[in-house]
Amino acid sequence: MSAGGKKQKERHRGRGFLAAAVLVLVLLPAGFLAVTLFQIREVEVTGNSFYSAQEIQDRVIRDRYTSNSLYLYLKYRYLDPEEVPFVDKIEVSLLGPGKVRLRVYEKSVVGYVVYMGANLYFDKDGVVVESSSEVKEGIPCISGLEFDSLALYRKLSVADDSIFERILNITQLVKKYELSPDRIEFGTGLELTLYFGQVRVAFGNSGSLEEKVGRLQDLYGDLEGKSGVFHMENYTEDSKFISFERDKE
Repeated sequence: MSAGGKKQKERHRGRGFLAAAVLVLVLLPAGFLAVTLFQIREVEVTGNSFYSAQEIQDRVIRDRYTSNSLYLYLKYRYLDPEEVPFVDKIEVSLLGPGKVRLRVYEKSVVGYVVYMGANLYFDKDGVVVESSSEVKEGIPCISGLEFDSLALYRKLSVADDSIFERILNITQLVKKYELSPDRIEFGTGLELTLYFGQVRVAFGNSGSLEEKVGRLQDLYGDLEGKSGVFHMENYTEDSKFISFERDKE
């Protein structure tokens, strides 16, 4: 190679090094700015009821990467983030470089069954969405269900799927009337009984369910200290018949 060719080659190489050096000098401050400017300093959580805002924050912002608002936004927008029990999805919004909003969309959990020492929570369609040793406040225990098989993310295998519509109906009504039964039990003929401490409220399997729950709200103050059964099987707007059968000591 001639001397002129070598000088030209060295000149091109020098320009390449210079361009790389300039690029590094530009990217380093930009990277430093991205790390410091987008460091999360404030978190807003909405839509949560099963978890506190702090619990949601701890499950989403787990390390130095997810502490960066830009990274967190891109992760939840384009990647598959870790699943959170009882949560369908979480949306991350940037409210500013250092502020994010976590919008929680919870699964429609209506109750749980106890099986082999575990609490198995299921949605309105009877699909088991979570297995936990914890009892989540506001979700009633459902007893009396007979199922052939039980597996996570599978539907409870019951003889009649219409039971799930009945479960959804009663759980929505007790929530509407601000009642918190310890347990909701279904008999062999789908007779419905609500448990409040030592008191059982028998609704039977007839209609007028909302009228019965509404009347129960009026009676709720009389349940304390009692032990026995309130019979509301034949209660209707017309008859309003209720009797109390005290437990034998």
